[in-house]
Amino acid sequence: MHNQALITQAKITAIQYLKDKYELDVEITGQEVLPGYITSKVLLEGNVVGSTEQHFNISVDYKTNETSNFAMSPELVAAIRAKGYDPFIKKK
Repeated sequence: MHNQALITQAKITAIQYLKDKYELDVEITGQEVLPGYITSKVLLEGNVVGSTEQHFNISVDYKTNETSNFAMSPELVAAIRAKGYDPFIKKK
């Protein structure tokens, strides 16, 4: 039950992050809570709604609600760039 609450919060965080940062509507298709003695992260995978070829992986730290390790398919990189963003440039 505790893991389900962690997964639910991580999904909300990741979906909102991708919406705010890249204007993407995404769905989460897989999740895994890593053992707490290793890290406090939930690994998520998903895709842009209606575009399964535009898929990604992202992790969310359930203690801080911060996202990290955002990996994306070449098709998703192209879609993000088409919106005027470069996912490989860190903003200060």
